[in-house]
Amino acid sequence: MKKYALALLFILFLAVSIYYADNLTLETVKTNKVWLSRFIQDHYSFSVILFFLACVVFVNSPVPAAAVIKVLGGYCFGFYLGAIYNVGATILACLVGFAISRYALKGWFEKSYYDRIKNIDTELEHNGFYYFLSLRLVMVVPYFIINITAGISRVSFRQYCLSTILGVLPTSLIYANGGEKLERIASFNQLLEPPVIAAILLVAVVSLVPVLVKKLWIKRKTN
Repeated sequence: MKKYALALLFILFLAVSIYYADNLTLETVKTNKVWLSRFIQDHYSFSVILFFLACVVFVNSPVPAAAVIKVLGGYCFGFYLGAIYNVGATILACLVGFAISRYALKGWFEKSYYDRIKNIDTELEHNGFYYFLSLRLVMVVPYFIINITAGISRVSFRQYCLSTILGVLPTSLIYANGGEKLERIASFNQLLEPPVIAAILLVAVVSLVPVLVKKLWIKRKTN
């Protein structure tokens, strides 16, 4: 019963995100800035809750609108609180996505495909922390794919959770900073300047070094 409830929850996330996707743009946010400011001022706690719920929905959807929600966090709540809310909401969204995948999809996936990808699954079981941390940092693979992949793999919850916490920190700060400067930017490309991209890619590559060292050590011992 739990499995079907989680599957329905994922379908609900998908339906809501598709319905609102066309309205979630930077231009829409700028156009409605007066209304947003007034609403947040009058209903601050409720606005924070809505922000967390929106992150949970859009981070776990293939609709590419999660970035707008995260920028909205910095725009509506300022850099410092926006960054804190961004980190908390993104972690919560990733944990929800992981739970849906693990408890609704993992059994079916292992039954259907495990024999074909057991080597990959074994690798993720042992080194999932480093792989998922790197994927979070590079901001190329959508989070909903990372959440689903982690859920159906045998990576431990501890590894997944730690990689998520560390992996979402840099991007959350970038989006919160972009939200605070929203009036001065026209697209997401302006948030990711070359030095920022280079730094994030460097950290992502460095995060995979322990995996390489471990493999070289094992290879050396076997030889």
